[in-house]
Amino acid sequence: MVIIAEFGSNPAAYGWNFESWCRAAAQAGATHAKVQLWQTDHFPEAEWEEKWRYEFPRSRLKEFVETAHRYGLKAGASVFDADAVYLTTHLLTCDFLKLAAREQLNFELRSSCVESGKPVYRSVSDLENFVPWRREVTLFAIQHYPARMTGALLTLLSVARFFKNTGWSWGWSSHTRGWLDCAMAARLGAVVIEKHLALERSDPEGGHSLLPGKFMHMVRRVQAWAVN
Repeated sequence: MVIIAEFGSNPAAYGWNFESWCRAAAQAGATHAKVQLWQTDHFPEAEWEEKWRYEFPRSRLKEFVETAHRYGLKAGASVFDADAVYLTTHLLTCDFLKLAAREQLNFELRSSCVESGKPVYRSVSDLENFVPWRREVTLFAIQHYPARMTGALLTLLSVARFFKNTGWSWGWSSHTRGWLDCAMAARLGAVVIEKHLALERSDPEGGHSLLPGKFMHMVRRVQAWAVN
């Protein structure tokens, strides 16, 4: 079972101190750690003032990868442009790539990720036009922050039914405040779980993240409920 600790924008409040974050992820039982490589101008101009302070410093990506590896974690990144793909696959040794749900129709970016030869996890929020590609695992994500648990569980049932009928491996990218949807996803056959990790509830994305103790509890529940 792949369990991705999504750091997102949370480390920005700590000066991007990867030591604290990778240690917390490893101790909580994550197998993978991930950052996001979006750039502020990727978003509508109205969001720039809010976004720029949370933009990951790409010059420090090597430090993140090395720190994650030191704690036994696979290191990866969400990529949003060709430069990010080149950085993570040619200049550095990220172990996996992630495509965010907002990029689910960006077929050029998707193709470059798959052609890199790295494992690719791709979030989607709509299965109506689902087209699977080899070397990808699709993670369903509800794009509300935070997502309501009741709605997440109901959506999860239909998602699991869909993938059971297709026979393709799948995963769950959670934006709820809790862990139950993640454990239920594992019980229904998900092979990848992605969940935001926070060190404090006041962190930038603390509203849809789990603190280390709760993250550890989630990992234990996921492992106990996973389909063998």
